[in-house]
Amino acid sequence: MKKYLLGFLFLAIACQISLAQTVNVTTKGVSPGDVVRDSVEQYFDRAYNGLANVGKETKVYLKGTSSVTLDNPFWTITQRPTGSSSVFSATKNVDTSTQLISFIPDLTGTYKISFQSGTVAATITINSALYFGVEGGYVSCIVCHENILQDGMYSKWSKTGHADMLTRGLNGIASSHYGESCISCHTTGYDKDANNDGFDDFPFVFPAFLGQGVFEQMVLDYPDAMKRANIQCESCHGPGSEHYSDMTDNKMVKTLSTDNCAVCHDDGNHHVFPVQWNHSGDDATEFDGRGFHGGHALGAFVSSTNRGGCTPCHNGAGYVQWVKEGRPVDAIGLPAGTALVPNPTIITCATCHDPHDNTNIYQLRFADTQLGDGTPITFEKYGTGAQCMECHRSRREAKTYASNINNQSSHYGAHHGPQADMLLGKNAPDFGIDLPTSPHAVDGGNSCVDCHMADTEDNLVGGHSFNMNDAEGNDHVEACAPCHGTIGTSFKDKKYYINGNADLDGNGTAQGLQLEVHGLMKQLAELLPKDSLGIVSITFNEDSTNLTPEIMRGGYVYFWIEEDRSFGIHNPAFTIGLLKASIEELGGVTSIDYPESGMPQEYQLSQNYPNPFNPSTMIKYSVPFESNVKMTVYNINGELIKELVNDVKASGNHEVSFGTVGLSLASGIYFYSINASAVDGSKSFQQTKKMVLIK
Repeated sequence: MKKYLLGFLFLAIACQISLAQTVNVTTKGVSPGDVVRDSVEQYFDRAYNGLANVGKETKVYLKGTSSVTLDNPFWTITQRPTGSSSVFSATKNVDTSTQLISFIPDLTGTYKISFQSGTVAATITINSALYFGVEGGYVSCIVCHENILQDGMYSKWSKTGHADMLTRGLNGIASSHYGESCISCHTTGYDKDANNDGFDDFPFVFPAFLGQGVFEQMVLDYPDAMKRANIQCESCHGPGSEHYSDMTDNKMVKTLSTDNCAVCHDDGNHHVFPVQWNHSGDDATEFDGRGFHGGHALGAFVSSTNRGGCTPCHNGAGYVQWVKEGRPVDAIGLPAGTALVPNPTIITCATCHDPHDNTNIYQLRFADTQLGDGTPITFEKYGTGAQCMECHRSRREAKTYASNINNQSSHYGAHHGPQADMLLGKNAPDFGIDLPTSPHAVDGGNSCVDCHMADTEDNLVGGHSFNMNDAEGNDHVEACAPCHGTIGTSFKDKKYYINGNADLDGNGTAQGLQLEVHGLMKQLAELLPKDSLGIVSITFNEDSTNLTPEIMRGGYVYFWIEEDRSFGIHNPAFTIGLLKASIEELGGVTSIDYPESGMPQEYQLSQNYPNPFNPSTMIKYSVPFESNVKMTVYNINGELIKELVNDVKASGNHEVSFGTVGLSLASGIYFYSINASAVDGSKSFQQTKKMVLIK
């Protein structure tokens, strides 16, 4: 009896602890776009990058949160520079547990702000300082970081697009419509509502003419302002007048927060990257509530555990550190693998893009990596999509893992997000056959990026949202058009034919690929063990005491396709091949053949057949992208006989017939020629072959 009473006591204490109120206070970044979108309530009237180190007279927004309903919340400035008269603005209740407030630090120095709800309080420190420029001040950024610390930050930054943004603008090479409104984000410390020695606090007149040498002339005419030209260190780390190697009281800060980027990259008009990012993963399909993409900014990267091994893909700071330390296998010493903390460092702009280094295109942090089976992943091979594959890949070598019955567990499978393996058709269980693959990751393209970041006028689809569906569930089929042409209005409607048959699951109805894949998955599930709820499970339970390598491989395929979430779209031939091999190995029967590897990867013109011919012959050709195709027939004197094709053709294998009916042709040699060019202008192809007519 004592044992049960003691257990009840521990449970009661645990419940009390879990219900105890916790309070937190953080900064609240506000982009120019947020100001525009808040046109009705107008609580946000000035942009703020969310840093705790700010220019004097910058408007700072703060957010107080409670784990329970707010209890008479109030704010206090508990420390301020002598002589400061800063006061709070009105509060704004976001919901029952979150409240916003703002204040303007009127002097340089340290401010401590307390937020209290009930009897619980939290404090944040804000530093207010002046800007002096990367090479200004008696101790500048370059003096320490380049000459003393020798960390190379200045020299690396100086090669980035941030370092010469205003330079390119004034010299007329940034944009044909570059104007004065651009310089607020292309200079350091620019804030018309603040006097903090930023760019706008010194004399400067925007030139009437932009062209070569204008920037250099502005440096001579307006030296004080131009010391703060371009996007310098202080733009992202805050002003440095109070720093001088002292980082206490937030006298200098670094952050991966998207807020810091959004203050310039979200203007509520044509700069939309952060808006897209914030909606990453908003889309949904009937197959998967989160869609088969995105989720970065919404918590899909929140790990339910605290395992360090999860960190590289579940924690933005962890990924950055992992890359910098050479991708250690054990991930020891990295931040926790969870984002369930105040100001979580989930995946943000600076996780993938290195603000200090332009070694890679778009300043991506990626370096060559590989799948679990050693398949290399490189920029050269897969373009910018290789950055996505860094995390969106299986964690194991499938050939051995998926055949070992000792690997059964509650998390058995290819792990979450194994899209790279599926896209490339690599790192599969060993079925003793060469599985076919459809080349969506074609050479010369950008793989994942080509589809998931395809341009659209909807900010919530494509781009940095990575979404393939809009808020109403409409599929972004336009992303398929460059290669496939028009495919209809929905991914689910797109059929996949094998030897003229689109009824891949054998239910008597030819449906779209995704629906057929679900039908085959259902057949596979019937051959696999289930848990007490009837869900496929490769772990110890009443149905899994006699697991076999065949069951392990089938289970791996089932979970892999489920976690890939495209249900065949990423690699139709490979997905169907995996399902067919799994079902047949487990004793099931499918009515489909193994598909041939799908779209051509290069332009090809085949020899006509028959050859010699009379009265007609067939000419086959292949185009890897949607292309303008023209095919003509000439006689031996170079005279045009007939134009066979002059049209836009979708990616795929095509054929055209050439016959002599209606033509007065003599026996002899003729030539047929193809001229093809990708509609986006990226590739072109020309080839001529001869054929023989015999009468």
